[in-house]
Amino acid sequence: MSEPVVIIGAGPAGLSCANELSACGQRIVLIDDNINAGGQYFRQLPGSYHVTPDAKLLRDKQRFDELAKVLAKPSVHYLPSTTVWGTPSPMTIAYAGRTGSGRIKAGGIVIATGAQDRSLPFTGWTLPGVMSAGGCLNLAKAHGLVPSGRVVVAGNGPLVLVAAATMIAAGANVVRVVEAQSDFRLASAALAGLLAAPKILGIGIGYRKRIWTSGARFQTGFMVAEAKGVYDVTSVGIAPVGFDGKPDRSRLEWIDAETLVTGYGLMPGTEAAKVFGCRMEYDAGLNGVVPSRDASLRTSETGIYAIGDGAGIGGVEVAILEGRIAAHAILGSSAPSELSAGYRKLDAYRRKLNLAYRMPTALRAATDETIICRCEELSLGQILADPNRGRGSLNALKISSRLGMGRCQGRNCLHTASALMDLAPDAIETHPRMRPPIKPIPVGLMAADADVGPALEPDEFNPWNSKEEQ
Repeated sequence: MSEPVVIIGAGPAGLSCANELSACGQRIVLIDDNINAGGQYFRQLPGSYHVTPDAKLLRDKQRFDELAKVLAKPSVHYLPSTTVWGTPSPMTIAYAGRTGSGRIKAGGIVIATGAQDRSLPFTGWTLPGVMSAGGCLNLAKAHGLVPSGRVVVAGNGPLVLVAAATMIAAGANVVRVVEAQSDFRLASAALAGLLAAPKILGIGIGYRKRIWTSGARFQTGFMVAEAKGVYDVTSVGIAPVGFDGKPDRSRLEWIDAETLVTGYGLMPGTEAAKVFGCRMEYDAGLNGVVPSRDASLRTSETGIYAIGDGAGIGGVEVAILEGRIAAHAILGSSAPSELSAGYRKLDAYRRKLNLAYRMPTALRAATDETIICRCEELSLGQILADPNRGRGSLNALKISSRLGMGRCQGRNCLHTASALMDLAPDAIETHPRMRPPIKPIPVGLMAADADVGPALEPDEFNPWNSKEEQ
């Protein structure tokens, strides 16, 4: 393969794939929009930070260090703080970052873009002091910061346990942990984990034990109904989940708190896959709309692979195995039987776990006054009153109401609007089409000015020339 393999994302999946490819001498361009490699799971402190004993509890440093050795290999060209924003021609990557902009002709493309938080709007969710679970974990892992005062962690999915246990380990005063799903529905997934993934099940049990020993109360079958406060959060209202997926306000309970951490599951980050033209499908076992893949993890587009949480929520163990499997496919070799067998067991278990956390009816806590699209400040009432809502198309609603036209480009609101419009989860044809740039980038990074220079054409990009000359 004359052109390099381009890996988009330097998290567990991307690093694992790079390790397997580099071991066979394959040239790699590894692109990540974070300052440091590691992704969300191996989130790294900046080098200038002093690492305290508490901060060491929050990361698996030894494992990351082993994976990150690949970044120093001469066959790997690593571009941190760099965004892949489009594909101007087949198998060509357009990027922009702190070192400038350019294009790369790839012999293979691996999309390892990770996941994002799934939001659930409710009255008061825009107050200062209300944080997403993913954002809270990033602050703890990347900066050693945890909220002060009384903390409530609430939501639906494994991230609730992770966030609560991590906050407690880092010294936060977590007073209540609220999971919308019932323990009864989660029991079958726990039993399946005894055989399929005892290590992962053990970690989950450890999280529950840490919460219990801290003195925090753990509740299941409840959800956040409302948060109150003038300038920031002062109290959180929780209630049992009704049959309609809404909080039973007749049994509302108020908790004094200065911080509310919410985590309603993760969604695969599929923007890059959509821009590259990969066929998409809805899979409840993978937590949403994902690129279609074959057994080698190749998408519908020849030479393009999708791995890790960006192709289906599964966690770090699944991500690392998928990175290795995709690498073998790119190299034209068969994955070792033990690797394939291990992956099949974990894949089956992660699907069972995702389905176990899935609520019988979609959760809804918003009222007509609740802001749904924060960028454009659109309330639920405004969305429901829009004349295009009845057409059953998110794309039509976006055009008429500006829903999803802000900086987040719909990442935080379109899935919510889809549920509120009662659109089927697999109604992918109603979604707005993804167009480049995939993420907002400064125009100057693409401009041919004196500071940045012209965007490089594919045949001009060869980082190995300078290495070979030294």
